[in-house]
Amino acid sequence: MRNPKVLLIEDDETTLLGYSKYLSLKGYYIKTANSLAMGRQLLAAENFNAVLLDLKLPDGCSLHLIREISLSSESTAIIVISGISDISTAVEAMQYGAFNFLTKPVEMEALELSLQNSLQVEELKRREQIHKRLLPENPRIYFGISPEIEKTIEYARVAALNDSVVLLLGETGTGKGVLARWIHDHSSRRNGNYVELNCSSLRGELLRSELYGHTKGAFTSAIKDRDGLIEIADGGTLFLDEIGDMDPEVQAELLKTIEEKTFRRIGENKTRNSNFRLICATNRNLKQASLEGAFRSDLYYRICVFPIELPSLRNRKEDLPGLIAHILSGFGLNYQSIDDSVIKLLSAYSWPGNLRELKNMLERAVLLSQGKPLTVEHFPGLLNVNNSSTQQSPHLWSLELLEKKHILKALKHFGDKTEASRALGISLSSLYRKLESYKDPIVV
Repeated sequence: MRNPKVLLIEDDETTLLGYSKYLSLKGYYIKTANSLAMGRQLLAAENFNAVLLDLKLPDGCSLHLIREISLSSESTAIIVISGISDISTAVEAMQYGAFNFLTKPVEMEALELSLQNSLQVEELKRREQIHKRLLPENPRIYFGISPEIEKTIEYARVAALNDSVVLLLGETGTGKGVLARWIHDHSSRRNGNYVELNCSSLRGELLRSELYGHTKGAFTSAIKDRDGLIEIADGGTLFLDEIGDMDPEVQAELLKTIEEKTFRRIGENKTRNSNFRLICATNRNLKQASLEGAFRSDLYYRICVFPIELPSLRNRKEDLPGLIAHILSGFGLNYQSIDDSVIKLLSAYSWPGNLRELKNMLERAVLLSQGKPLTVEHFPGLLNVNNSSTQQSPHLWSLELLEKKHILKALKHFGDKTEASRALGISLSSLYRKLESYKDPIVV
């Protein structure tokens, strides 16, 4: 875009002059206003590609102006610059339609970078609108409509519009990997690589090699040079799942890489650079782990810049019908193919494996149904759990006890921890941690 038109709305004359002079030298066409009223006059007179405005102005708060601009023009990027550094204020500004929220004092380079990103994203949005008119909508992701998940998505939107490190928290199977990909796909790095690594699946040198790469001959099986995921993620996003299981030695190296954006391949002295965006996820309490020495406290505070909690499925049962319909559509079925009694059965269950367990159970039921409408008979494992709880206890059990019984029943049925973890929809490491917490396992 040549000579983008930018409107600056700021009541501090020194700040306004500084922004205007700097951006003019960078090739932007600048108009300025020192109040909401003057800003509205200029917006009515001509179209702007971007608007940079202070949150607090002499004649009021600019939140309503943000809404007005968003409603009148879908292609105008809005950047809020404020002396108020508060997450709730930033979220509110984003909800009204702002692209980014910068806290004063703002470096000129950071201001222009945010402006460039906003203009690029608005251009992509404009192109997407054209594509939507030509192509039918085919949503691949459904999160739900409950207040719990809506709050999560609000924070995810803020994360997508910034480049800070994100830490996704939640139980196994709550969809942390899906949300990490969603944040990447809605960020300015969407055209870059998205690479992910489960830190619980590799240890020691294997994990280091996967992250940093290696040179030929660095170790016995290194028969050729290999790029690491950090290098591949340059310009894109690196997602580290189960970061709480990362070896302490690798934690120390990762902290240095995050801070300096530099790294060295194994067996190489050359320092390389990678401008990657980091998203981490864990089902562990990292703060407690850091206090106990099981996780580096300096790394914890470095990755916990913008934490986002994903709610468990048992705490948002109102989302079940929509999630079931979405999962069934992925199997080529519609919501009418499931009996009402099944919804009641699924709603009564605590879902220790969360969304992953729900998907696995529905897939198994679809196979058992052989093309017929789904009924409770197609969920034998779940039916047995519910019947067992009805027969053996005259009162309601806690969710923790129900989860415990279900896990132990799965172990007894399969006789193998790997098979049981797969059926439950949780990782093997998570299964081991749960079993370790059972000091007096009940007989099943």
